[in-house]
Amino acid sequence: MKYKNLPAAEQAEGCSRSGSKGMERQASSPYVKLIIVLLTAVFLWIASAGRSRVLTILNQKTGEVYLESYVSEGDKIEYSWVHSFEHIPWTEEYELQNDNELMLTSIAVAGFGAGIPENKGEVSVEDGIIKMRNINQSYEEINWINSNTALTHIGLNGSVLIKGSDLPHHEPCTLKVKERYFVWPRFR
Repeated sequence: MKYKNLPAAEQAEGCSRSGSKGMERQASSPYVKLIIVLLTAVFLWIASAGRSRVLTILNQKTGEVYLESYVSEGDKIEYSWVHSFEHIPWTEEYELQNDNELMLTSIAVAGFGAGIPENKGEVSVEDGIIKMRNINQSYEEINWINSNTALTHIGLNGSVLIKGSDLPHHEPCTLKVKERYFVWPRFR
């Protein structure tokens, strides 16, 4: 079809009747817009995915999880027990680091004896308790054989998370912090 002698309005009308490619693109444009909107929505949904840090206490052999708790960088984790030979209280405080490592910051113990360090960090005696501060020793995890009578508790920011008696007796346990990713953080 030739449009040499037709006015522009008639050429356009003829074009729409002729099924030209330009009109096919125009007809499919609502679908293109829909696809763009959907892809944008999916991108924003994925971009909103978040991560959370989870403190986990589990069995070293079986992997059975005994406790999970959401934590944040800078949280204080307290590990408190009674020394098995000296029978004196011993408390270690860890601070959760950005890389999920546990930084041992202080130890408080009622005396010296078998296996108790005597020179970690800055040492002082306060009310009969030996305090070691500014230790700054980093750990990926804490491993121990649980005793219902020796482990008094594990705490988080001054509150008891779990008591030793809540964990199985004479089982190998691990405390560690890992990141978990959530597609929509508020539904974690």
